[in-house]
Amino acid sequence: MNEFDFSHDELRRLDLNLLVAFDALMQERHVSRAAARLYLGQPAMSHTLARLRLLLDDPLFVRSGNRMQPTARALQLAPAVRDWLQQARQLLAAPAAFDPAAANASFRLAAPDGMEAMLYPALIATLRRQAPGVQLRSQLLEIDQQLAALDNDEVDLLLTAAPLPLRDWHSRLTLRETGFSAVYAPSQLSLPAAPTLADLAAVEQVVSSYRGTAAGVVDHLFAQHGLSRHIVALSASLMAIGHILQQAPLLSIQPTLYLPLFRQQGDTRSVPLPADISIRIDLVWHRRNDGNPLHRYLRELLMAQFAQLFAAT
Repeated sequence: MNEFDFSHDELRRLDLNLLVAFDALMQERHVSRAAARLYLGQPAMSHTLARLRLLLDDPLFVRSGNRMQPTARALQLAPAVRDWLQQARQLLAAPAAFDPAAANASFRLAAPDGMEAMLYPALIATLRRQAPGVQLRSQLLEIDQQLAALDNDEVDLLLTAAPLPLRDWHSRLTLRETGFSAVYAPSQLSLPAAPTLADLAAVEQVVSSYRGTAAGVVDHLFAQHGLSRHIVALSASLMAIGHILQQAPLLSIQPTLYLPLFRQQGDTRSVPLPADISIRIDLVWHRRNDGNPLHRYLRELLMAQFAQLFAAT
């Protein structure tokens, strides 16, 4: 055992309130007044002094007239005990109010690129105004990497649409549920006014997938109706798909919340899919950060901006 180790079992058996009583006796040099300071009766304080004497194998305080004079051992212990009590008080004191403007930290957020495109411009602008010392770092993680990155403290917060297998030590806040829509450029593709799933399945499609696969709830919907999609391209970037649709006779089925991104890239039309399929957008974090002031500030900021985003759309 090195000098920085200690026995938790020894500390468990030590009543640390004895040190509080010792400090009160040192300050008052009188059993009754020390008892009053601690809201104890004199017999209880006398019993505590007896326990202290037994623990430290020293009289500690010796009667001299109406006062109790500390022994050499008590005088030696007094500064260290007072310092310990001051540190304990500071440790247990309520934390100071969080001031975003004074924060200086790096925060790591994992989000799909579509969410990043929708939320980051306003989020970063707000941070520059309110918390200029906070650096926001974004990373794109595959679904099967997200929880491991969170647990290993490689990322601080997940913004995810995946149904992750959360454990007891994970916290989750659902921001929104969203359905799906087929989006296309009318300059490139003509569809009936109210296309059926069969009409959509007959059209060549581009999907967004940084994993290189396209299977998901949308494919399950088509399969339930005996259909399959005609996928001719997969793109790792949602933003690239908007440009692809402007130049090729393709459609793409995307979460409905992404439609404003496609409208920014040109004239588009959208067709909602049946309402019985949807995905949930969640914020997920490790519970060790439940009370972290910066973490809580950024969660609240994301929640507020997500609400504003849906109010606007």
